[in-house]
Parts: sequence; C-alpha cells; structure tokens
Amino acid sequence: MKKILTLLLICCSTAAMAQMQAAQKIIPDYTHETFIKAQPVKIWRTIRNLAQVKDYSNGTIKDVQIITENDTRYRDITFSDNRKRRDIIDQVHESYKFFVYSIVSPLPAGITHATVTALVESLPDKDDSSVVRWSIMLEGNKASRKPLVDTLSAEIASYEAGLKKLLE
Repeated sequence: MKKILTLLLICCSTAAMAQMQAAQKIIPDYTHETFIKAQPVKIWRTIRNLAQVKDYSNGTIKDVQIITENDTRYRDITFSDNRKRRDIIDQVHESYKFFVYSIVSPLPAGITHATVTALVESLPDKDDSSVVRWSIMLEGNKASRKPLVDTLSAEIASYEAGLKKLLE
C-alpha cells in the first residue's frame, strides 16, 4: 500500500510539474523612470483619467476622445502634427496605480503588437516624491521596433515634462 501511495504521489507531482512551464522573463523594449516631487495619489489622480493625457502632454497632443464599443474602451488621439492614433485601454488598476494600453492603429509595418504601461510608485525614503515607471513592449520584426520605440519614448518624454510642469 505504501509503495502504491508513493507511486501515486510521484505520478501526480510529475503531471503537475509537466503542466507548469517556466516563467518567461519579459524584457521591455524601453523603460524610463520619471521622478516627480508629488505624492503618488496626486500623480495617479492626474494620469488615471486617460483622456487627461492632453493636459500633461506638453503640447504633443491636441485632442483625445475616449470611446466605448462593446465594453472595450478606446482612446483616439490627435497629435499636434495632426497624426492620429487609436489605443485600446487594456487596464486601469486603481489599487496598484498603473495603466496599460495597446496601440491599435496605425501599427508600423513589421510590428504585430505594441503595449505601453505606466506605474506610479512612492519612493521609500521620500514622502514628497514619487516615480512613474514607463515601459514599452513590442512584438514583431526587430528592425521595425527602433522607429516605434523612438516615437513612443519621445512621447513619454513629453509626458514627463508636462507632468513636472503640472504637478511640481
């Protein structure tokens, strides 16, 4: 009986291990930290409303529309140079103070998916300062990634400047 139980335990644990895959480490194409002299709650109040990006875009965005279609939220952006982009709002997480959006269109040739995240965190030793951690994750042709990373990182730089002007 003891041998049967041991064999059964080994079989069950082997089956469970076979179902578990090793966690894949995701390495963003771009990361950036924006340090702001403001508490996380104040920053989060500003950026959680994804339409408010116009207010802290430092002039990069001239119009933003939030559209809901079949329980999916989209953000239609018109940039100051009249380019247009549609993002799908994947997540806005109040408790953890982060949002995630993916670019729907236009996606450059060779890019199959583009996601941008922002996470607002407190700094351990500074009560009056916080950090916004930005990341860009792209899927697709490696050669096509750099131009999109350059465009999105410039966009993030304008958000950084605008948030500092607005909140500090």
